[in-house]
Amino acid sequence: MSELIFTTALVMFAGYLAGKLFKGFNPFLVAIGLLFLLFMYPVFIESENEYVTYAIFGFGVILNFNQPVSRLRSWFADLMNLISLRRFSASYANDIGQQKEQAEADLYRQKQEIEEEIRRQKRQAEQDIERQRREAEEAIRRESENLKREQERAEKQRRDEKRRSQQSNSQSRQSNTQNRHSSSGNSQNSQSSNRDSSHLDPTSFANACEIMGKGQGCQLAEYKAAYKKLVNQNHPDKVFSRTGSKAEKEKAEQKTKQLNVAWETIKKKLT
Repeated sequence: MSELIFTTALVMFAGYLAGKLFKGFNPFLVAIGLLFLLFMYPVFIESENEYVTYAIFGFGVILNFNQPVSRLRSWFADLMNLISLRRFSASYANDIGQQKEQAEADLYRQKQEIEEEIRRQKRQAEQDIERQRREAEEAIRRESENLKREQERAEKQRRDEKRRSQQSNSQSRQSNTQNRHSSSGNSQNSQSSNRDSSHLDPTSFANACEIMGKGQGCQLAEYKAAYKKLVNQNHPDKVFSRTGSKAEKEKAEQKTKQLNVAWETIKKKLT
């Protein structure tokens, strides 16, 4: 038993010593380590449990490193971190791809929405333009109809005014004709009166009444009205304007004087 323990301790020490020689990778020490391994090789061969001897020797070599378990744990952790990093990179790349696809889908959807909105606005603008065009055409049509009615009304008024003017001119011509006939008649009556009453004496009441064209039984107001009428008809200026004859004007002056004397005679008689 003690021999086994001693042999194990010796092999472990030999491994530890070999690890010391190879640890710093010093060429001189490495050469000594190789010679030492050559020296130990027959011992490993002659050992009954060759693999156990190798394991004990390897454990002695590991003892040269500080905290070998911690280092193994660190190496394992680094390995796991590397695996996790690769897995995370793959997941991140997958997420990036999904986000890219989602972004492309969103952009395509937004593009379609924008195109649809542009088409809707275009249709709305076309409808507004068409509506405004119809309203403008309707307004132009109404204005045209109003203008046509105004022209017809103005034409009707012009025709009415022309017809009234023609009627007025016709009436004026008829009135002038009647006035000329009346003036001619008055002139003839005045002349006949002058011829009939020129020989009468106006100082006589009976003759004065005959000059006035009245009988002797009339009232003073009737004689006065007849006097004014005859004086108006036989006014010298009016007679001259109607006839243009100075002889007729002189006759009218004589008639007016006769009427004045006859009127004075009647007034004296009846007042």
